[in-house]
Amino acid sequence: MDKDKLNNELKKIMNNKTFVNALIVLLMIAFLWLAYTTFFSSSSSNGESELNPRGAQEVTADESEISKQILDYETEQRQELQDILSKMEGVGKVEVKMYFESGEVKVPAYNSTTQTSETREEDSQGGTRSTVQENGGDTVVMYSDGSTNEPFIVQTYKPKITGIIIVAEGAKNSKLRYDMQTAVSTLYNLSLDKVNVYPMEN
Repeated sequence: MDKDKLNNELKKIMNNKTFVNALIVLLMIAFLWLAYTTFFSSSSSNGESELNPRGAQEVTADESEISKQILDYETEQRQELQDILSKMEGVGKVEVKMYFESGEVKVPAYNSTTQTSETREEDSQGGTRSTVQENGGDTVVMYSDGSTNEPFIVQTYKPKITGIIIVAEGAKNSKLRYDMQTAVSTLYNLSLDKVNVYPMEN
């Protein structure tokens, strides 16, 4: 094939809009992939934790501090309920025991990305074939306080209360015992069988 024929073939290819569009899409995908890998490799070298494919990140924290916070929360909830019940007429002295399902759960913010690319190909019979590819993922949103990077927390679920036992001086009265049971059941959205009220020993 001489030079003129080669130039003619190249002109035909470059005049083919489908080929040019496919080439542009492929170049954009290559550029985005290069930018993505460069960004995350530099983030890792700066001491940030790498993200797994689902975007979840392992967050290290002082376990003793977390345990103390949970214990403080449970103590606070028990004390508040005892204070409320002791103000009810006829209840008298009251002791409360609460049962919790799990520890505190923190939900981080996620950044979701989706990339769509479409490739069109023409076969020798003049037909066209279109291929659509979607790529996406979730990454944890981080913030820096100057010395460390931490996940940005959007919601915190406190330990769920699963059962309550109440021992009160006035619980010998069946009506008062039922009133206490229904009040606590409504307050914590528990079924009545999860709230048990007993009279206190003299």
